[in-house]
Amino acid sequence: MRSLVAQTVLPLELCIVDSSDEAPARIEIERFCGEAGIRLEYIHPAPAGLPRQRNIGIDHTSGDPVFFIDDDALMESDVHEVVLAEYERWGPDIGGVRGTWLEPPAAGHLSILWRRFFGMETWRPEASGRMRPGFFTDVITTSAEPRRVESFVGWFMSFRRDVFEHERFDENLSDYAFKEDSDFSYRVARRGYVLVQTPRARIAHAKTEAQRLTPFELQRMNMANHVYLHRKNMPQTLRYRAALWWGLTGTFLLNVGKAVQTRDPGYATGMLAGAWDQLARRGKVR
Repeated sequence: MRSLVAQTVLPLELCIVDSSDEAPARIEIERFCGEAGIRLEYIHPAPAGLPRQRNIGIDHTSGDPVFFIDDDALMESDVHEVVLAEYERWGPDIGGVRGTWLEPPAAGHLSILWRRFFGMETWRPEASGRMRPGFFTDVITTSAEPRRVESFVGWFMSFRRDVFEHERFDENLSDYAFKEDSDFSYRVARRGYVLVQTPRARIAHAKTEAQRLTPFELQRMNMANHVYLHRKNMPQTLRYRAALWWGLTGTFLLNVGKAVQTRDPGYATGMLAGAWDQLARRGKVR
């Protein structure tokens, strides 16, 4: 909130969708918004589930474009200004704009080679930004100029309001909704909208250490969501299905190493349980 009210361009309205048991920061947030002249709607308690919460925020606001900001994102002071300039620069075809990391994640050379070999999600400078056949994204961590992409990483992103006339966040996704951001933004891109990631809008992502699920539950849920979204978004030809399971094989091998390192077999057994669920056509696991 402190980084939001310090923006060079302030929002006219803010909707906070809070599913926590208590809201100890609410009074201070109301004071921030009152002093800045920002209209606030604070929805608490809200139902659990990130896609549902995002849809609630859409329905309780009217501005255009719509910004989605996680509660662990800290923006530099000109982020709103930079993002709005991209909407102006790209014209009526643009559907969404996101920023980039203040401190970009840096994968090692061997990690990138492994992930590219298995067609997994990669995080690297000047990547393609495209969606791979297994529903894994080649994520751009840094770039010299704004780049057109096929999906967004969701802790900070924005969309034209008219895209919500065609697409909504998928409330069928379980728990914290792994890949809900990739799913929604990829559907927007497939409709012909331009999606842009700009290096000029920089955000620190102070990701929380809290974990609600055990490694077993997390990996089982991730598997369920990933397979569901692949079936939903990608052609179910031999090539695309093989790419999915080849990528998941690479993920599983990495998780075996993590299970050994952490002495928690759930990283591996959760994926095996999730794969069995999907091969047995049990659908998503809640």
